[in-house]
Amino acid sequence: MMLAAGLVPLVLMGLLAQSALERLLSVSVSPVERVLEDVSADLERQGLSQASLDEARLNLAQAELARRALVRRVPMFITALVVGATAVLALAAVLLGRALSRPVTTLTQGMTAYARGDLSVRLPAPEHPRDEFQFLFAGFNRMGQELLAQRERLKAAEQIAAWQDIARALAHELKNPLTAMKLSLARLSRTDASSPPDSTRISEAVALLQEEVELLMRMTQSFSAFARLPAPRFQPVALRPLLAEVCTLYQGASPVPVELAPGSEPTLHADPDGLRRLFGNLVKNATEASSPGVPPVHLSVESRPDSVRITIRDGGAGIPAVLEGAALTRGLFSTKPGGSGLGLPIAQKIAHEHGGSLRLEPAPGGGTLALVDLPLAPSAT
Repeated sequence: MMLAAGLVPLVLMGLLAQSALERLLSVSVSPVERVLEDVSADLERQGLSQASLDEARLNLAQAELARRALVRRVPMFITALVVGATAVLALAAVLLGRALSRPVTTLTQGMTAYARGDLSVRLPAPEHPRDEFQFLFAGFNRMGQELLAQRERLKAAEQIAAWQDIARALAHELKNPLTAMKLSLARLSRTDASSPPDSTRISEAVALLQEEVELLMRMTQSFSAFARLPAPRFQPVALRPLLAEVCTLYQGASPVPVELAPGSEPTLHADPDGLRRLFGNLVKNATEASSPGVPPVHLSVESRPDSVRITIRDGGAGIPAVLEGAALTRGLFSTKPGGSGLGLPIAQKIAHEHGGSLRLEPAPGGGTLALVDLPLAPSAT
């Protein structure tokens, strides 16, 4: 656009200059030649010398030849002038375009880094900006600092909230066994020195204490296993055979049937052990939420351009609202005997490590839908 804006007036000026020169050079010397002929006739009648007149004719002929040569060369001269000016203008446009596009490119690169989550990028901005781009760079850097500070504050708030959730979950999980242990110790302490010890009461209290201690140990082991989940090892994984293996495992361990619907057979770049744990927890939850006689637990696979969605539907009572993100770990406890309440957090962690997501929502007609979205290739983060 800059080049075109400069070329249009330049070409117009060239055409006008060519037209003016052609008009100037189109003046003919014929009238002068006729005057010289009349003067020559007069001199001849008077018998005077015509030497000066002959010299004037020679000069006039040379001027005519020069005029004709200039008339032929005017288009070439104007064309060369326009081409040269165009080259200079194009060079200036390229240099000016680079000077203008360089800060835009720098700003675009900074925005791309921010979009990736890298808020540590800073653009070159002097302490005292001199032009609009430098003011923009300085404002961009201030925005990055503010976003980084907000991210740190948000991270600290999320850590505090996570610890609060853990504290609530532990308090809930530890309250029942500790209460039972306290009652057992109270029974053991109610002994009368004058009467013989009641072996039955002592054995019952000791058995209850041992049962509650074992429950606490299982809970401790579950939390320890969650904290020590292995890092994923990505490799090509055929998803459908893995899901069929999980279905077969829980088909034999539960009275509720588990079905895998026919469909696409995508291959993911994923951790097979992590996927087995992810879908195993979800299928286990689905079978425990269902009861014999209701529709079977149903799994389906839907391929998308760059991802795949796995849907697990149970026939249980369902959930009142959508659960995703932090809502899946809020109120971390289990209502099932022997449960640790860590099935969904583990599944969510594995899905996040694969660059995917986990979402629970009420199913139409009753039950719960567990939606797992996984990319075909692992996320760059």
